[in-house]
Amino acid sequence: MEGVHRQMTEKTMDESLKRGNEVREDEIDLLMLASHFLDHAKFIIVSLFIGAFLFGAVSMFVIHPKYESTAKLYIISASKGSIVDLTDLNVGTTLTADYEELIISEPVAEQVIKNLKLKETPEKLLKKISISNPQDTRVLYITATTESPSESMKLANEFMDVSLKYLPDTMSTNPPNVAQRAKMPNKKSSPSNSRNTLIGALLGFILACGILTVQYLKDDTIHSAEDFENYFGIMPIASIPEGNGDLFDKDGEDKKREKRKRRKRHSKKDGGAR
Repeated sequence: MEGVHRQMTEKTMDESLKRGNEVREDEIDLLMLASHFLDHAKFIIVSLFIGAFLFGAVSMFVIHPKYESTAKLYIISASKGSIVDLTDLNVGTTLTADYEELIISEPVAEQVIKNLKLKETPEKLLKKISISNPQDTRVLYITATTESPSESMKLANEFMDVSLKYLPDTMSTNPPNVAQRAKMPNKKSSPSNSRNTLIGALLGFILACGILTVQYLKDDTIHSAEDFENYFGIMPIASIPEGNGDLFDKDGEDKKREKRKRRKRHSKKDGGAR
């Protein structure tokens, strides 16, 4: 009977452990997790500031600033003198898509390199130029992006000037109108130091919370009677109270030992007297 009872007890404990592991894996006590975060608030704050500092420093001292300058072309031409009708507007809309592709073609880039006496390939130069067309307009934006404000302005204007001659010759149409020449940019377009600093702070916060979450999930230490019940599925019979004292009172043990010695001495005396 004793062996059967022992087997049943071991089986019950195994089932409790298995059930406890399943509960541990499937359930996350959000309040306990939040409490874990609060207990390590200093770690989270430090991680946040480290992330902000690192990303801010890289943004300010490592990444080279870029400057943008934009020239604008208006794609339309009057077919009847100075009068613009609906047909001209429709033609301008159709031509805009074609001009958008031709402006960033290699022949235009090669002519810009020749005019400005640049020492780079057309492919490399075209990476600095972008063309955009706002929706429902016949306006083309020619934007140059470089590490120099003056270079960005010169490139945007030169691409526009070369296009004014290249486009009509290629498509046998009237030249587009200059809506706006590029100007010297007075501030950088990228990087944004404030945005990168905020991104760094956010990533630092997320990383810290991720580390603490993994730490919390891997911690299978039983801290309370409630943890014991959740883990094993049974109520604990008793618990050891918290305290700063030792589990064994050394002084108390010495006193008991001394009492036993005195009893032995008294016993010997009584035996001798008899």
